[in-house]
Amino acid sequence: MEPDLLEWFATEGLVRYSASASENSDESEAIEVAHPPLVALGPRDDDFVLPPHPDTLRYAGKRLHEMRLQDYNEFLFRWFEVALRAGDVRCANCGRVLRDEPDLPPTDTWDAIFVEKDLVAWMLVHFDCKRWLAKKLTGVQPFDLTPRKTPCYSLSTSATRH
Repeated sequence: MEPDLLEWFATEGLVRYSASASENSDESEAIEVAHPPLVALGPRDDDFVLPPHPDTLRYAGKRLHEMRLQDYNEFLFRWFEVALRAGDVRCANCGRVLRDEPDLPPTDTWDAIFVEKDLVAWMLVHFDCKRWLAKKLTGVQPFDLTPRKTPCYSLSTSATRH
């Protein structure tokens, strides 16, 4: 992950930390691990990816250093829209592929969710699956997950620069 993005997440209070001790033969060493927020592209542990960097994707909206959390959420929603059109996103609860068509039945409509507990993550979920998501995420820790590399989508025309 790019250092400026990790620093931005830390400033926003979205980084989670874990501390442990490593005991060598003569001394113990404290080890602190920082874990950035994640993005879930589906329901499985291996569906988590690192969050995208707006500057790297040439986002046509605000630059990272100009953003607040609401701005990043808007950027990520645009990123999800492109990922959805590419067929790369499944419901974070049931795993069915999400579609973005105008005449979907109510059971197939979706919502973007931002979770900010032990696990900090953005994900998409069917409206009908939202009520089950909290139970599914109970006990999920970012330190137990190994996120994949962020898929790269061009967002250069997804918004106008402010």
